Amino acid sequence: MDEREPDRIEKDGTDGNCCPPQSTSNLSKPNVPHPVLDPEGYELQGTYEKVGKFEKVYVTGPDHAKHALVVIYDIFGFWETTQRGSDLLANHLLLTRPTQIYMPDVFRGHPFPKDKDGDKEELAKFFKTTAKISDRLPEVLEFAEHLKEKFDTVSILGYCWGGKIALLSLSKDQPDPTPFCCGAVIHPAMIAEEDGKNLAVPLGFYPSMDEPIDVIKSIKKDMEEKDFGKKCDFHHYNTVHHGWAAARADLKDPENLKQYEDVYQRAADYFSQCC
Repeated sequence: MDEREPDRIEKDGTDGNCCPPQSTSNLSKPNVPHPVLDPEGYELQGTYEKVGKFEKVYVTGPDHAKHALVVIYDIFGFWETTQRGSDLLANHLLLTRPTQIYMPDVFRGHPFPKDKDGDKEELAKFFKTTAKISDRLPEVLEFAEHLKEKFDTVSILGYCWGGKIALLSLSKDQPDPTPFCCGAVIHPAMIAEEDGKNLAVPLGFYPSMDEPIDVIKSIKKDMEEKDFGKKCDFHHYNTVHHGWAAARADLKDPENLKQYEDVYQRAADYFSQCC
């Protein structure tokens, strides 16, 4: 990361706008994000383990896997629908590319509280401390290097805030080559045109209807023009809101459930061949 990188990173999200409002998905409430719902009692298939320097990591998938996938959650941390997505990915990949999935507790037990959702002042504080990108990004990269001691290949998936972490981890601006052979983002926050221009490895890009369409188009164009463009994947989930696949998922809503299931199958297909 060059000397300018921390300043550039911290300009993203510290204003409390990491999650795009429902400007497109809910015209009746154009200035608020989609709500976070309470857990419904899904039984997790994985376990919590100490891995590397993280005391708590959600691990799911077969022990014999040779491919590891690092999943970076959204600002709400461990959440039933987010972890359920990792279980789905692990199951989908069993026959095509057995993968062990690691979701590290990068917030170390202090995710953004649900009852403060929509409070821009509190979110801004959160981004300057617990979720400070220039602090968390090096930890994620170090975690990936640790996994590379055990696995042949390591990739990354991120949602919302975690999507920005994933995009930056795949950038050619890093001082060392990225430890990830490929990556994917689902409804990522704070996306910028440079995220596409700086890609060093294949990307699966799955934005919602709430991310800025001009930036979506720019990143898609840059993906297609890369030498590894044919290994990239893109689908615009323009019928669902930002957060539909993670903590803001409403699986009682038929369209949300349909696209939730679709994106995890699509992401599995992508990770089975991206590197």
